[in-house]
Amino acid sequence: MKKFIPVLLSIVLLFSMIAGVASAATFELTSDTSVQVEELQAFSDLKAMFDATPVDLAAIKASYEQKMQAKVVAVNPEIDTNISMTLDLAIDGSLSAGQAKQAIDKGLQWYFYAVITTLTKETAKAALVAKDLATAKIALEQAIELYQGALQGTAQKRDSYYKKYGVMTQDTIDSIALQGMLEAVENGDVLAYNVNRQILDKTLIKVFALAAMKYAVSAPLADAAKAKIEMTEGYFFYMPIYNSLKGGSAVDAKFIADAFASGDVTKLKSAEINEAFSAAIIGKISNYFKATIDKDMASGELEKAQEHAMEGNMFLEALDVLIKEELGEDAYVAVKAEATKYYNAVKANDTNAANVHSFNILKVIAKLNGVQTEVDSNVLTVNGEATTADTTSYINAETDRTLVPVRFITQAVGATVDWDNSTKTVTVTQDGVEIKLVVGQTAMVKGGVALETVLDQPVTLKDNYTFVPLRAITEILGYKVFYQAGEIIIVR
Repeated sequence: MKKFIPVLLSIVLLFSMIAGVASAATFELTSDTSVQVEELQAFSDLKAMFDATPVDLAAIKASYEQKMQAKVVAVNPEIDTNISMTLDLAIDGSLSAGQAKQAIDKGLQWYFYAVITTLTKETAKAALVAKDLATAKIALEQAIELYQGALQGTAQKRDSYYKKYGVMTQDTIDSIALQGMLEAVENGDVLAYNVNRQILDKTLIKVFALAAMKYAVSAPLADAAKAKIEMTEGYFFYMPIYNSLKGGSAVDAKFIADAFASGDVTKLKSAEINEAFSAAIIGKISNYFKATIDKDMASGELEKAQEHAMEGNMFLEALDVLIKEELGEDAYVAVKAEATKYYNAVKANDTNAANVHSFNILKVIAKLNGVQTEVDSNVLTVNGEATTADTTSYINAETDRTLVPVRFITQAVGATVDWDNSTKTVTVTQDGVEIKLVVGQTAMVKGGVALETVLDQPVTLKDNYTFVPLRAITEILGYKVFYQAGEIIIVR
């Protein structure tokens, strides 16, 4: 029982301090962090070179190549490609010195985030599992050194900008995540370490997401020169989390990346960026609900379930600004309470309660980006807006499958539908890809290729409406379906 106490304290602190006032922790590091200090000094020196008049971009590139490039390439060559390309374009005059500065500043923050992830997720964790507490402490303290020198200030800026929403990313990282990880290493507690590491990582993801969302607001309002700088800044803030958010919704994650990378400020619309962020983050949340309940708890892996539950909860916390903006403070308070109950249910290995509370969370966030309906209902709520159809969904008594009118459900998730009466074929098109279904058949043809996966019951024609199994059609379109007592939620 003792090993669960640090984890429980993290949960209580996390979901109570957000609305209160906390002070950042002061870390007294005793490990050798000289390599990290040297890198941070190089980072500081490179940024300072942009203060010169005129800015010597060639000298900056040479200094970057001498001091940092090899390290960056070793961690992630994509980071170097982006930094070097921006510097080259600035040197030849295609981009400005201001854009080059953002590539160095935010590009190297991308690098430091990657190193922090490696040190905490791989090096320290592996040592802790092997009961090598000394090595685990060294790796963790090296990560803390990098965080304090490169990312803590970024968290402070996000907290200041979003102060009216009660955003407290720095306090969450300093006073909960890192303190919890340090205590876990001292105690040799792998579970507490893993759970607190999720708080750290997902809060850093939130920091980067909020930064990108900020520039989606400010760049279109700026003059042309500043807009280009802010788009570059937003791009480099977003790229550290791009691959993670792809796991929630590849289409939406790419939409955000393409908007910032375009260099065309008219393509950067805050409402569209926020919608894409909500879809991708909700996709991550729903992924972790599935992993926690359907996989981890079902197989008896309770510690993995707790880690995944915290991971999902921290992605939920990354939505706090959007929830408060779109749904109000009461909705945030309600979903926060459900998140605590959900985690406690997972910790207690109570699958039924975990299902109830995860569904209650989805009912709230689906109002941001998702579809809600009920069996035997012709009302469909899409992103919080209700629409009515001419017919209702129903449960096929023979197959025990929920059947929905294909046009109603597919259009709700952004697809188009065409009907060929001569062949009784339905064509669903989403993101340029066609899926063909034939009445009376279970086969699905996607992009001209017959899928190995088939519908779990044939396409049905009833009262001149074409019905398909809900779960099958939504999953082939890249969505997930959740049921609870006759209610249905569809999200990424």
